[in-house]
Parts: sequence; structure tokens; C-alpha cells
Amino acid sequence: MITFDVQLQPYVMLFALLFGLCIGSFLNVVGLRFLADEPVVLPPSHCPKCQTLLRPIDNIPVLSYLILGGQCHSCKVPISIQYPLIELATGVLFCMVVWAFGLSWQSLFLLFLVCNLIVIFITDLRESLIFQINSLSLIPVGLLFSFLNLGHVPGDIPLDLGMVVIHLPQAFISALIGIVIALVFFEGLILISRLFFGTDGFGHGDTHLMMGAAAFLGWPLTVLALMLGFLMQTIPAIPLLVLQWIKNKQYMSLISGSVAMLAGGAPLVLMNLPLTPNVRLMVSMGCLLLSLGGLIVFLRQVRTAQTFTYLPLGPALVLGILVALFWGSPIMAGYQHFMSQPR
Repeated sequence: MITFDVQLQPYVMLFALLFGLCIGSFLNVVGLRFLADEPVVLPPSHCPKCQTLLRPIDNIPVLSYLILGGQCHSCKVPISIQYPLIELATGVLFCMVVWAFGLSWQSLFLLFLVCNLIVIFITDLRESLIFQINSLSLIPVGLLFSFLNLGHVPGDIPLDLGMVVIHLPQAFISALIGIVIALVFFEGLILISRLFFGTDGFGHGDTHLMMGAAAFLGWPLTVLALMLGFLMQTIPAIPLLVLQWIKNKQYMSLISGSVAMLAGGAPLVLMNLPLTPNVRLMVSMGCLLLSLGGLIVFLRQVRTAQTFTYLPLGPALVLGILVALFWGSPIMAGYQHFMSQPR
């Protein structure tokens, strides 16, 4: 890590912000041109409506949007708010990486992760597509990151090859385990969705994305990122599903889904109630069986009605990965502290 005087820190952060804004402008182009199946470099930036080439003043991150009033200077067609938002998000994320991890090789690798996550966010949100160049490229780079132990994870595991013993970093082993977890989890969900819905409820791009993230994060933070991603996905998905069920008078889907969700979460509430261990175990098992029954009825209802609200999971997973990257360790420490408290 490069160390610098504390007085220089504001200037370092300002540089990270400005550099991130410029990279964010480029990532916008990358994501949109991938979707349009166009070369990334050529032709030069132009208005997608009138094809007029952008002037230098039109290419200033965020400021150009404000100067132009959110319109093309030539044809006056509105410019998508995506451009300044992605630029700002990239600038902020660059600052966060430098602030948290300093000027180091670790930061350089993590900025590579962040840039690909941003492109994945753009392409999956707009067209439900995750390009392999953004997802699969994370796996070898992430494994190198973990093998070099740039995340400074303590410990190693000896590998006895007979003639020689190789000590593999704990971070590298954790990354391999995380990759396997992501692969089995998502491919298993794809098989289950084919069985119940007759279609893929998830894309293989989600598998590749989480495998790439696991190569950087290791398995504990990968599991956390998965949980956070699915939690963030339910926030918009549940209201949409409920409205769809009410509109189509699918009350059995609404009831069975509610039973599955409430009964499945009941054991978490039971942990804080003054019950004996045997009673708590019996009630928890009953709740889980009720939840499983509700889930089976729910899946059958959805399959019969052939209605399934699909929202791209990639953006939620990207947010989960970023939360795990910056705040995963404190979150897990807090959870372990909570679980260690006497009930």
C-alpha cells in the first residue's frame, strides 16, 4: 500500500472521484454498446437518435448533462438520466474503494471488480443480459487476487504433494469453496424452476456473476451477498406479485405464499421467546413443515396459472456484492455477536 500524508488525503479522494466519474462515463458506453452489439471504441460518441457526434463539452461527466439541460444539443431529444447516475455512482464507488483499502494492489483489483459490476448492473437492468466478458473474467482475476492474499486474510492450508508441501492461502481455499457454492446454488435453482415452471427462473449469467464475486470475497461473504441480493430483490418483487395475484383473483397463490413466508420466518422469532429447547424445536419443525407445505401449494398454483413475474436478479446481486465488500465483515461480526448472546 502506498502511504501518503494525511493532509494529502482530500486531494487523493478528489482524484479518485474525478477518475471514477470519467470511468463511469466510459462504462455507460460499454454497457449500452454491448447491448446494441456495437464496437466499444468506434464510432465516436454520438446521439443515439440523430447520430450527431458529441462535442468535447458534451462529454464532461455529470456537468454536460446539467449544461445541456438533459437534452441533445442538436435534436433536443431527452438524454437518459442513466448517464449522470452511473457516472456519479462510479465516482463514489472509486472513492469508497480508495478510502477503505488505500492506494494498493488490493484496490486496483477491487476497482476491476467494481467496473464489471457496474456494466453488469446496466446490461441486466435494461435487457436482462449479463455478458460473459464481464462475469467470467472476474473468476481468474478474483482467484489471482485471493491466491496472492491481497485481502490480507490470515492463515493458510498445507497441501502435501509428497515431495513438497505447498501452503495455500486460506483466502484462496475460501474463494474456491465460494465458487462451488455459487455454482451449485444457482444451477440447482435453475433445475428446480424448470421442474415447477417449465422454464429457467434464473439465468446462467447470475451463476457466473456470483462465481466471479466469490473468487474475490470468499465463501462467507458470498453467502452474505446472496442473502442480501435476494432480500433486495423481494422488495420490488413481492408487491408486484401481490398486485398480479389480486388482479387475476389468484387468492390461493396469495394465501399459500403468505403462509410459506410467515411460517418460514417464525423460527427466527421463536429464538427470543422463553420456551424450553424441546418445545422450541418441536414448534420450529412444525413451522418449517407448514412453510414447506405452503411453498408446494404456491408453486403448483403459479405453475397452473402460468404466471411468473420476472425481474432481473443481477442488479440486486450487484448491490448485495457491494454491501458485502464494504460492510460484510462488520455485518457478520455483529451477527455472530447477536447469536452468541444467551437466549
